[in-house]
Amino acid sequence: MHRWTRALPSALGLLALTALPVLGAGPPFPDPVDGIAVYDTADIFTPDTEAQLESLIDEIEGRTGAELAVYTQHDPDISEDENLANARALIDQWGIGRSAFDDGLVLMVGLDPDPGESRVSLYGGSGFINAFADEETLTAIIDNDFVPAARNGDLDGAALRTIEALDELMRPESQERLEMMRIANAGLGLIGAPLALVATLGLAWRKWRRDGDDPELTDSPSILMAGPPAEMTPPLATVIRDGTASQHSINTLLAELASTGRLSFANLDGVQGMKSDDDPDPLTDPAIEVNAEQPDDSRLPKPQLQAWNKLRALAGGEGRLSRERLWQVNADLGTVRRTLESEAVRLGWLRRLPGPSITGMTVIGIGVAVVGGGVILLGVAIPMSGAVMLGAALVLGGIGTVGFGRAMSQRTQTGAYVDAMLTAYRRTLRKTMDQARSMGEVIEQPEIAKLVDTPDKAVVWGLALGLHDEVAAVLARGLESQREATGSTTGAYYPLWLGSSSGSGSSGFSSGDLAGGVSFGTGSGFSGSAMPDIGGMFDALGSVGSTPPSSSSSSGGGGFSGGGGGGGGGGSGSF
Repeated sequence: MHRWTRALPSALGLLALTALPVLGAGPPFPDPVDGIAVYDTADIFTPDTEAQLESLIDEIEGRTGAELAVYTQHDPDISEDENLANARALIDQWGIGRSAFDDGLVLMVGLDPDPGESRVSLYGGSGFINAFADEETLTAIIDNDFVPAARNGDLDGAALRTIEALDELMRPESQERLEMMRIANAGLGLIGAPLALVATLGLAWRKWRRDGDDPELTDSPSILMAGPPAEMTPPLATVIRDGTASQHSINTLLAELASTGRLSFANLDGVQGMKSDDDPDPLTDPAIEVNAEQPDDSRLPKPQLQAWNKLRALAGGEGRLSRERLWQVNADLGTVRRTLESEAVRLGWLRRLPGPSITGMTVIGIGVAVVGGGVILLGVAIPMSGAVMLGAALVLGGIGTVGFGRAMSQRTQTGAYVDAMLTAYRRTLRKTMDQARSMGEVIEQPEIAKLVDTPDKAVVWGLALGLHDEVAAVLARGLESQREATGSTTGAYYPLWLGSSSGSGSSGFSSGDLAGGVSFGTGSGFSGSAMPDIGGMFDALGSVGSTPPSSSSSSGGGGFSGGGGGGGGGGSGSF
């Protein structure tokens, strides 16, 4: 509701004015009264001065549209900064200034009985500061017009001279500039922001449709399949399913090498809590054991052979990767991702290497989001809500572009068929694991044996296809069945190449039947029962090869129009 309602019945106006002296100190402040701009709760002005102030403010509003208020209160021991904060609080609580213009201003007087301890502040909303008077100008008005008269005991003259000084500054041309800024602000927020969002997402979608959209094949939960093509390996399966070689692919490749006896892992449960500046401890530090004596590397597929050679070179003569050398693993295996993608292209499953397309779209998306963040900061600094909205739209568009970029693999028709085969095979493997009491039963099923003919392969394929919980469950059932039958876990299968708890001494063993039972610890990677958290241990492979962190490391009311003080400013003084 508009604040200035001058055609009030005289009785109502007198009643409102009479009520003012009983208003308490704020914030919070009492609700404003329609038609009243001067709230002299400290009773420092004469009635004639209040009338003159009301008249001056009325003239200013009629000429410029801006809204002004004068508020006085007894507020002993208040500082200049606190008084200025009170002025802003009044603008925000009452909504002084027109909505979307934020062209309100408050003259706030905090009276103290001690000479020199009273405070005066002028605080303007962001629109007022931009159109009429900046903070330096408001401070000068306080110093030159209010404070000298107030120190001489003339508070009436101080207030009148302050409003008159503002009146001289607030010209119609300033209002025109404010109107232009408002139009520009509205244009940026209501037109520019939606256009920016549509444009960025539209371009990203067009790029995805051209270079990333896959052929669609009909799938059904009832479709089961013995396995994908013979050329398929667990790491390649992750590339086809994810559309790119990810950390999941590297984790799967490491697990596959470990299942052949070439690698084993130690203390994976200590990965999450490890710090780079911890003291070395060979018994508890996460590590990869490298068995360089494994023969016949010629049967390894190209990506696995490339990774195996890099790991052997990194381990050197020690045959163990820990701490600094272990933390280089992910970086050193970065080229293996490209090799995996190249294999998928060579086999006709992907049209092109997805890595460059994904990287390009990701860089563009991040760049757009960064520009949007800069526009937001600029909009906050000006301040300009339309610029903030435009920046937010660019940030969202950048995030969307990155999202489209993650799906830029573009499988071929054959690749889409292979992906559907993997989905059906995952469904088959999951159903088999849900029904089996041990990994031995899993590999006995004819619909599984095409790709999985050993328990180790069943574990690796389960991890590759995201069946972490199912793998853990069937391993637990196998241990429990053996315990029920013989009273111990001796003879039960468990993939010892995954390792067990810190200091358990299990690292260095290959998988197979447990010769003397097994006892698992309760570290962070484990469930605290007889079975480790297989999914957590597999996920730990993704971080075991990276450097860990170090250990240091209110609405408008009354008769005002809904403006606010955000982004505004002002000045203060004492008298």
